[in-house]
Amino acid sequence: MSRYYDVPLLKKPVWTWEVPLYFFVGGAAGAAAVIGVAAQLTGGRRKIVRDARWVAMIGATLSTPLLIADLGRPSRFLNMLRVFKPQSPMSVGAWTLAVFGTASAGAVALGAPASRRLAGRRPAARGAGTAPGQPPRTAARPVGDAAAMLSAVTGLVMATYTGVLIGATAIPVWKKHVSVLPIHFGASALASAASLLELLGNKEPALAKLAAAAAAFETFTGWRIEAGGGIESEPLMHGATGITTRIGGMFSGPLPLILRAIGTRNTRTAAAAAALLGSLITRIAWIEAGKASADRSNP
Repeated sequence: MSRYYDVPLLKKPVWTWEVPLYFFVGGAAGAAAVIGVAAQLTGGRRKIVRDARWVAMIGATLSTPLLIADLGRPSRFLNMLRVFKPQSPMSVGAWTLAVFGTASAGAVALGAPASRRLAGRRPAARGAGTAPGQPPRTAARPVGDAAAMLSAVTGLVMATYTGVLIGATAIPVWKKHVSVLPIHFGASALASAASLLELLGNKEPALAKLAAAAAAFETFTGWRIEAGGGIESEPLMHGATGITTRIGGMFSGPLPLILRAIGTRNTRTAAAAAALLGSLITRIAWIEAGKASADRSNP
């Protein structure tokens, strides 16, 4: 019996379009912050570090109103910041977004990043204090680098916590895949961030390798879900939600993987665009599958 006095025993998710878009934007922003710090620490070009910081900041800026729109009132978001509850994924998410947004803004505002590749050059003229093309050193730059590091640490949480958030529910399809959802969302976020940075003109081979690895993992994840079967996974394989899930999986995994294997400039661009589209569709598919799963449990 699934109802008590006409009240469903399993509450259906009421999330609207803002939530999957928040999952997508916040995840990509968080992964971009991580890529930016990794590029800086390994001597990457200033452009990719700068672009990654901007993507993180803009993503954080867009994520806040999306989350508030879903909550209904700004006061509800502020109320979640009154007390930190580590046992609550929603509380962790709200605090993480607040810290991530502040740190990402600080990383952009407090000076251009230093890069080993540029810092290793000799000054162009006697007495010059910086290398050619490198911005003058300022007291704010170390603070900006520290803010970027904090942005990357919280960015890891931004990229993965939404998988924990939906997995920590009684919705059968989400609960069944609770172990894979955070990694799945993290890989999808990594593919989105790397692809977006490629589309912004960064052609580093490392970005292509990251995106290809994420596409390979997404392909494996889709196969694992299909092979695992089970009544709980039916919304991911049947009906409208099943079609959406497979479309998202195709654009996230096999399609960009094949396009990157071809290796031309046009196919790499197409692979990046496909990964971004697939990542967004995947978030939508999981939310809709959760609603369908709740409906199946409340006949």
